[in-house]
Amino acid sequence: MIKSDVSIVGAGPAGSIASLFLAKEGISCTLIDKAKFPRDKICGDGISGWVLSVLGKLDKELLLRLNDQPFLLHSYGIRVVAPNYKQLDLPFLDSNELGENFPPGYIAKRIDFDNFLIEEIKSKKQIDLIENTEIVNQSISAEGVTLQTKQGDEIKSKLVIFANGATSAFMEQPGGIVKEKKDTMTGIKTYFKGVTGFHEKNYVELIFLKDLLPGYFWIFPLPGGLANVGVGLDQNRIRKRKINLKKLMLDAIETIPYLQERFKNAEQVSKIQAYGLPLWDKKRSISGERFMLAGDTANLIDPVTGEGMGHAALSGMFAAVQAKRSLESGNYSASFMQQYDDDLYAKIGKELSISSKIPRFIKYPWLFNMVVNKATNSKTLQETLTLAMTDLEVRKKLKEPSLYLKVLFGK
Repeated sequence: MIKSDVSIVGAGPAGSIASLFLAKEGISCTLIDKAKFPRDKICGDGISGWVLSVLGKLDKELLLRLNDQPFLLHSYGIRVVAPNYKQLDLPFLDSNELGENFPPGYIAKRIDFDNFLIEEIKSKKQIDLIENTEIVNQSISAEGVTLQTKQGDEIKSKLVIFANGATSAFMEQPGGIVKEKKDTMTGIKTYFKGVTGFHEKNYVELIFLKDLLPGYFWIFPLPGGLANVGVGLDQNRIRKRKINLKKLMLDAIETIPYLQERFKNAEQVSKIQAYGLPLWDKKRSISGERFMLAGDTANLIDPVTGEGMGHAALSGMFAAVQAKRSLESGNYSASFMQQYDDDLYAKIGKELSISSKIPRFIKYPWLFNMVVNKATNSKTLQETLTLAMTDLEVRKKLKEPSLYLKVLFGK
């Protein structure tokens, strides 16, 4: 039997960051993952500014070491491609919160980034990392938390953070979250070598193909001439339209001139992998007596951009804050744990709420084309769209019909 103050199920970004913040406070924890690191993870490989901000709060030296790693690219913006293939380049706004030596975002394979965090975890005496171990059951009572492994062992703690991804059984029990197909995106991704035409500052690219709206085709550049390539769409539309995502992606590369040119000398260097992403749809309870949900298990993926890692990092940080509160006060009640929900939603709740309403507009190809066409010739509109990535008051405009009417009539 293993005992610690806090158990964390899942050693992805949410769980790893939670464990590192706990270690910083001198709190013992047991971090359990069913995989052996380094391990790959199906993902778009974008690492947003939220992650940098959280790691900066954790340990500036750690962030400095990450910044110099050869496995990542520094990324400075996003390229949006409309259904008519017109490009709109939007730079990420850099708050300079961390200093001028840091970019506003990174791109890195998850196998490398996650293992970077694991190596840091291995240096912390407060963290007991257990790999190759799957948690199959949990029991929460007034006395504490008991986790049961597939091998039949028990891990006991005072509270638990469930952060084991989008397919976690703990999302539903004890979390109480049941997702519908309309709020779950299926993404497929692979790696290509030799894709050309990237922005000189490594912009991530979202290509909004007519047959995928409000989903998209993405291309994210990586070191060594690699690119993460994939498509994503909600499961409800996939079923209704009878879409084969793999065929759609490969056909688009072969038949759409914009992509043909980019991929003409490219080579697919990995198999195509599929995964489900539980998109944020509404404010839900993500904690209860002696437990918290974090990362994808907490249903925190942005329904427009697919952003998940930044929200995972924030949830890990706030989960550690709440764990410290509960341990210090001896209070593990659902009402006391609710402070975790409040902290996290205060940070990203408005952003997610606004994003959940934007797909109703971007599903129309003609409207999407019109906005991008106008934006390429309007600095004011470009600034509005750039600010919308970070300024919630500006992002609110994207869910209002009045904005599109103004664009339509040239006002």
